[in-house]
Amino acid sequence: MTTHPTNWDQTVDVIVLGTGGAALSAALSAAEEGASVLALEKTNQIGGSTAFSGGVPWIPNNPYMKEAGYEDSAEAAATFIKRLALGRADDHMIDVFVDNAPKVIEFLREHTPVKFKTPAGYPEYYAHMPEGLKNGTRSLDPLPFDLNEIGEWGDVLRQNPIFPPLTLEEGGAVGGIDFEVVADRMENNIVTMGRALIASLLKGCLDRGVTVQTEIAGKELIADEDGTIIGLVAETVNGDKKYIRANKGIVLASGGFEWNKQLVKSFLKAEISTPVTPPGNEGDALLMSMKAGAALDNMSEAWWYPAMVDPTFEYEDNVMAQLGGGREGPNSIIVNKYGKRFVHEATTYNDMPRAMFEYDPVAVEFPNKGPVWMVFDQQLKDSKLIITMSPGDPIPDWLDQAPTIRELAEKIGVDPDGLEAEVEKWNGFCEQKEDTDFHRGTIQFEGLTTGGGSPENNLGKIEQAPFYAVPVYLSALGTNGGPRINEHGQVMTYANEPIKGLYAAGNASANPLGPIYPSAGGTIGPALTFGFLAGKHAATH
Repeated sequence: MTTHPTNWDQTVDVIVLGTGGAALSAALSAAEEGASVLALEKTNQIGGSTAFSGGVPWIPNNPYMKEAGYEDSAEAAATFIKRLALGRADDHMIDVFVDNAPKVIEFLREHTPVKFKTPAGYPEYYAHMPEGLKNGTRSLDPLPFDLNEIGEWGDVLRQNPIFPPLTLEEGGAVGGIDFEVVADRMENNIVTMGRALIASLLKGCLDRGVTVQTEIAGKELIADEDGTIIGLVAETVNGDKKYIRANKGIVLASGGFEWNKQLVKSFLKAEISTPVTPPGNEGDALLMSMKAGAALDNMSEAWWYPAMVDPTFEYEDNVMAQLGGGREGPNSIIVNKYGKRFVHEATTYNDMPRAMFEYDPVAVEFPNKGPVWMVFDQQLKDSKLIITMSPGDPIPDWLDQAPTIRELAEKIGVDPDGLEAEVEKWNGFCEQKEDTDFHRGTIQFEGLTTGGGSPENNLGKIEQAPFYAVPVYLSALGTNGGPRINEHGQVMTYANEPIKGLYAAGNASANPLGPIYPSAGGTIGPALTFGFLAGKHAATH
């Protein structure tokens, strides 16, 4: 770490790196406590991965749930989280989250422009499990926000090329688009989902005097003689360095490391394709915390996603991996290079890719290493949105097709005998209305808004030519490993002592809930909560 300079270019109480949900939550709570706060954004847009997302935080036992008539308790939520974590999370940190998350949401509702609604008809991902919430949802839907309220800052709010300006309840993430509402909101500068969450958080920060600067990145921490973090070296896009002192603390909240190929190779279980996040998350916070002596947790994990790609769809000069793709559809299966199914295709996006890590010790290989293939027939093409291809659209050049299953297998490099046998087996499951291999048609997520999975809706023969295949890649919504934090958001050493003056939250820290994604907003809920706790502690200690 850099030794402190003779002269500082700027001095504030609290520095926050990043402008995503965790960062702005930290900045807001620090400013609420009277601290002078500087938020630094590496890119030329504010909002990070949060603005790019659905913006939905998962918050157990929150006040909006209660008002909507849904029952929940801290005990039930903690039991559920611990069940999903399978012993890979700290019980104390789970309890801290469950106890504090609803308080953070209540504060935001009462004292800031940040407002939510419990989305009707959008249940929990694991509602089918004994420990799952059967009635209602813990996910919160950001209300539409008028960008005119933040003036020129609205021009640099990160764009989302996937979601229309509809709320989750209105179908913003699941289809059923009301084009009149979309047109009206676009004309009047009304945003929803992740953009609404970031814009309303930013308004709360600006109202409290938080200073936000873009195109400047934190590069090196500066420590005093006793190891206390007292500032950092920041660098502008022009390469100019600035030495900024933090009288009370620095909060690392600048995202994960999914865009840093070397860090991905060093830490994750497998290399990922193009991440389903905007460029910029390159592990800056991770590298700085490692140099400061931080203990690391959860480093092999990410918020996994089985991505599909339309190679003609780009975002910021990169081909953009797509959310969704029809894998829950009845007339489809996902197979490996041997033509074999290896997973329940329509499990949650964080769970399904875990099957891609299976190791065969006899063949000495990972047989399900991507890309794997979603194989489907004309029936699915005529009924589901597949990547960017709507029902009735012409067949694009990037979509592989063939008149027979065997010819399709040969075309995509999959074992023809294996694929023919697997399709025949699948069609047999459809006739008997039971998938005895992987239990399609039995879980909530594959029929999330229609009452859960069922054989009638999720089992369907692959029989109508032509037959199609699209590759499915291992991707991620971000990484969720990093410096270990305590209940105050302080970064900890391996001696289990806090590094004075250093905090972390969101994907820049190790997820306090371990490797789990409990339901919609499983990343943003902990990010808002621990960001808020970190900012408050930094400002008051």
